[in-house]
Amino acid sequence: MPDLNHDPDLGYIFFPREQPDHIGFPRLDVIIPAKPTYRHFDPQNAKFQIVSASHDIEHIIVHHPWSLDKHYHVCAGRIYAADRNAKQFEAFSLGGQLEIATEIDRTVCALTSNAPIFPVTPEHDLPMWIVTELEILLAQQRAHWDPQHPHAFETHLSTVDPFTLYASCLQALQAKSAQPGMGITESDHHGYHFVDKEITWLQKNGEWPILVPPLDKLLNL
Repeated sequence: MPDLNHDPDLGYIFFPREQPDHIGFPRLDVIIPAKPTYRHFDPQNAKFQIVSASHDIEHIIVHHPWSLDKHYHVCAGRIYAADRNAKQFEAFSLGGQLEIATEIDRTVCALTSNAPIFPVTPEHDLPMWIVTELEILLAQQRAHWDPQHPHAFETHLSTVDPFTLYASCLQALQAKSAQPGMGITESDHHGYHFVDKEITWLQKNGEWPILVPPLDKLLNL
């Protein structure tokens, strides 16, 4: 059950990782109040892409109060929260578990993952860079799938462990950075530095998998 003891002045909250100053987070809570406070970002709803009980890929839009299922498997992709004034907050996840809890005054959506969850905010260059690069990698793999079955790739992707997917993407980005003739921008420089630092930290702390499958092997049947 998600913790409901949040600061009432927060519309969403990221829970920090053990690694200091990391740009990703293991948990994101979106707090949907029964009545907006108008003191901050007050989500009216939150949108997640999930795997249904019949193993279909669907979108759910959570609002307050929530009376449907309380547990969902979330697919890789963006998470959206919107307020009554059409202001929107976005985050990106490589998949995880969503728990939804409702009290009289609020509904809390708690997404947890063993891979980092990244905020999508234009004012933060590095998270935006990594999200963009992850989305490019996934789009390149999706292109190999049959367009007559548009959800087949997402269905397969939902079966992949998020951390394994993250490690495989990091490995692909590290290989991309070593390709000759690439025009490296300042954002690319900072991004590839993050990738190298992240892989090194995971290896040093014994979290890097013994075998990381290449992304094309992981995401193609």
